[in-house]
Parts: sequence; structure tokens; C-alpha cells
Amino acid sequence: MLTQVAAGRTYDYSHSVGRGAQSGMGFSQPVAAALGPGNLVYVVNRGSEGISNVPWNRVGYGARVSQITVGAEWGQEEFLGEFAKYGDGNGEFIWASGIVTDSQGQIYVSDEWLNLVSVYDREGNFLTRWSALAPGEQDGGESHGLASLAIDREDNLYLTDGRSHQVRKFTTDGQFLTGWGEFGDGAGQFNSPWGLTTDREGNVYVADHRNHRVQKFNAEGQWLAQFGSPGAGRGQLHLPTCVAVDPEGDVYVADWSDNGQHPGRVHIFDAQGSFIITLIGDAQELSHWAKLTVDANADYQKRRREVGIPGQESEWRFALPTGLVYDAEKGRLMVVDSQRSRLQIYNKVRGYMVPQLNL
Repeated sequence: MLTQVAAGRTYDYSHSVGRGAQSGMGFSQPVAAALGPGNLVYVVNRGSEGISNVPWNRVGYGARVSQITVGAEWGQEEFLGEFAKYGDGNGEFIWASGIVTDSQGQIYVSDEWLNLVSVYDREGNFLTRWSALAPGEQDGGESHGLASLAIDREDNLYLTDGRSHQVRKFTTDGQFLTGWGEFGDGAGQFNSPWGLTTDREGNVYVADHRNHRVQKFNAEGQWLAQFGSPGAGRGQLHLPTCVAVDPEGDVYVADWSDNGQHPGRVHIFDAQGSFIITLIGDAQELSHWAKLTVDANADYQKRRREVGIPGQESEWRFALPTGLVYDAEKGRLMVVDSQRSRLQIYNKVRGYMVPQLNL
């Protein structure tokens, strides 16, 4: 459904942005996004890894950060450039996993493999990088895996470690402040935590991936609440990947729920944890960039005619949504539709009037 109305709220699908591309105007396995000034959006592409007779840290392609603008309507997006690449040198990353910007416009990108946070200026020039481990921790290969990061209004950075089942809090220059969590399924415990976000009060929301829930904490790690429960029904979660919160306190959860051949939903809860509604994807029209590609290639046009055949994929649905960004200034939610190499964008409409259908 392109427009959904529930509990006094209206979520209206706008358009999608993106296409599959190893460089330039498109994305390659996008996993996270962050807002810049104006309409600027940064998208982290995890890319792919090839098998070739080259060193292990040079076998990837497509890994980068894309700089784009996202307009209010279809066709208004613009590709501005890209920075970073696959590798383990300064300004590079192996398995990029998250991205945020601070109040000064600096950009922070997390690396799940190297357990580092790389810092760039707003143009994408590399500045520095620092370890995402707490003092005294050793990077023992499988012991740590930096999953994602978030930032609060005081420019404190929060990071999830999916392998040690922890949340850590740092300053933007890499000074460790505090941390919490351990393996388990009790309040305050985690099983492979992934995406996280903060709200205007400084509370922290963590997608507890393998515990199939979202947990809420204060800024020092005190447990406050839980959103969702295990399952594949309405308002239930199965392997949530990311979470976002809007200024009204509504909570959005990207979820890898098992929907047959089309995994992926975004559940919406109110601030008290009551389920509101679910989005499943609505990209029934190709993005502007994708349409340029299809229109220029007769073979692509033939393949698209097969969409909708029983047993084939429905391209308008989400496929493993991995990231969420809520743009409070414009009142819109951006869903990083990872396996479709695009963003799907929804407006949270105020003052929506339901039409009277007296036919």
C-alpha cells in the first residue's frame, strides 16, 4: 500500500533512489546512510569481494561512501561523488558497517573487520581513525565485530559490537567513556546487537539482532524498555537490523522477518512500545537512475517483463532492509533496501485527510 493510515499517523510512500553499480551513480550492497546539510545524504556501500591472485586486502570492489542529494520527488536526486575504498589503509575499510555525521559535519564510518572508526571531513577527505575497542581489549579476530554506530546531540558516539555483545560509548576523537552488555537474553543483555540510534533525550535504542527485539537504555546504559517480541506476526521481530526514532517518539525497526521469498519489513511502534503498522516496500516505479539504465538496454527491458510471473520476485518489496534514517527536518524516513541497491523513502504526513469515497 502506497499510503497507510493508522493510530492518527499517515505514512506515504514517496519514491526510491538508486540502482546497482560498482561505482558512480548507484550503490553496491548499501548497509547504512547518514544525513548531511540540506539534501545531502551519505550512503555506505559494503561492496563485494572477488577471488583473484591478489592480496586479501585488495580483493574487494564497490566498497565506498556515495555522496548524493535526495530531493522531495522522483527524479530530483543527484550523484555528487564518492570517497574511500576497499582496503586496510588510511581512509579505507574492509567491511563497512555504519555511518554518522556530527554537529561539525565530520563523517564517521565503522569497519566490522578492522574494528576501527575512520573519520572524514564533509568533503570526504580522510582525517584520522581510531580503535573501537575499550581499553585493555584485544582484537582477537572473532572476538570483536563492530556492527554499527550512532551519535547523540552532545556528539558522543555509540557503537555496537556484534561478537562481544556490547555497546560502547566514545568521544568523537576516540576516547572511551563507558560500555555495557554481555551475551544473554535478559534485560540489558544482547545476542549479536546490530543497528542503534539515539533520541532527543539522549536515550539509546539497540536492535538486538538474534534476540529479536529492540532494547532502550539511558545514556549510561541503564535498561529502560523493550520493543517487539520474537516472531513473524504483526509487530513481532525476526532478526532486526536497525532502528530509528522520530521527534514524536515513534520507533522504526528494520527487520529481516521471514516473509517467504521476500524477507524484509519495517515495523513502527509508538513511544510506549505499542505496535502501529508495518511497511513492506512500495517501489512500484523504478528509480530515476534505474529507469535510465533499463531504457538504454533492450535486454533489461525483456527481463523486467518477467517480473510478476509466479515464483519470481516482486521488485517493489524490501529485500533485507539494513539501515534506517529519519530526516526530522523534512519529516521522512529513508530505508536502506540493501539487496535492491536503493533507498525507499516515506513521508510522515501531517494533517492528512482521508478522502470520502461515496461512489
